[in-house]
Amino acid sequence: MNRNGLILWEGPSVLDGAPIAVIATGIKRPSRNRKVGPSIQIWYIMQGMHPSTAVETGADVAICGDCKHRPFLGGECYVDVAKAPRSVWEAYRAGRYAHWDGDPAPFAGKHVRFGAYGDPASVPDACNARLDVIRSVAASTLAYTHQWSLREDLRGWVMASVDNVGEYMRARATGWRTFRVRQASEPVEAGERVCPAAKEAPTSLQCIACRQCDGLGAASKRPSPVIVHHR
Repeated sequence: MNRNGLILWEGPSVLDGAPIAVIATGIKRPSRNRKVGPSIQIWYIMQGMHPSTAVETGADVAICGDCKHRPFLGGECYVDVAKAPRSVWEAYRAGRYAHWDGDPAPFAGKHVRFGAYGDPASVPDACNARLDVIRSVAASTLAYTHQWSLREDLRGWVMASVDNVGEYMRARATGWRTFRVRQASEPVEAGERVCPAAKEAPTSLQCIACRQCDGLGAASKRPSPVIVHHR
């Protein structure tokens, strides 16, 4: 049994009904992602389909929705599904992860990243209510959704992922804090700040120290991060 991971939830995607699973890794050995910092990673994956196959066939709509960065739609996602998502999926399929019993202890005082791969909007309210237990004890969380126009209920703890100024304006008008990907030639808008973990930031700060990508979180008036497109 792999004690570094837990199955948090299994069920149908609210995006298309396909069976998906929510997996936490980094329980014993926190991720050392250079941008994020030591953290527990939450993955939204297809139950019965290899991540690469899901991406190639477009079945990843179950976990990524209408995200324009999906390769099936001609986009370029920064996540290499042949690496970490594949490893998580293979361990899951091999039955190496235990099912979470609801005990918040493994997550207490930890930094938790919801959506190392996949979108938090892919699961129903019943799952997110279960995950509220994790959020209530975590030291900090970060999460993003491209489904912000459909899931206003997630604004309290999730950032709206936006890809242009028009989307930024619409999301802000409906109460979201945003995380915008821009081209290097585009300016930073009023109400935005350069992501402290971005390569173009004047100083480098990991997500676990910044703690700004938690939706409305501590306050709704905080500036929204913006980052130059990267892969």
